[in-house]
Amino acid sequence: MANMTNANAYKIRTGPFAGRQGVDVDSAKTLTIADSGYVQNTIATGIVYTLPATAAQGVFTVQLGGVQVTSGPTGAITGNAQQLVQISPVAADLIQGGVDGTAVDNKDLILTKALSKVGDFAVIQNTGETNGPLVTSLKGSWAREA
Repeated sequence: MANMTNANAYKIRTGPFAGRQGVDVDSAKTLTIADSGYVQNTIATGIVYTLPATAAQGVFTVQLGGVQVTSGPTGAITGNAQQLVQISPVAADLIQGGVDGTAVDNKDLILTKALSKVGDFAVIQNTGETNGPLVTSLKGSWAREA
């Protein structure tokens, strides 16, 4: 399955983003300004999101939606501790705030599989600040890449 396009977005029904438009993501995705405002609902593991350069202002939301069950009923998802997700800045940017440790250029925010829970999320805003985007909200055990 390929990543859902914004043209096929749906209204999220539950959780902190209820009522907002979301798209399902099941493979690596390079975010663009067109993705600002849409909830990226992660439905697979090992997904890497690449943020646009900080000059492309916008708000980018990544949420863990659970991994779809292969042989289960339509819409069934697995439980917690099933998803590894990374959010990567462009090489010249660092992701500032929200997580302990020093922000460093070209280092990811990571939610490890063992600590992930369905519903965990990160909201990152490109403000045009020259060092890189800012974390505005987090849920879950996110860490900085070493």
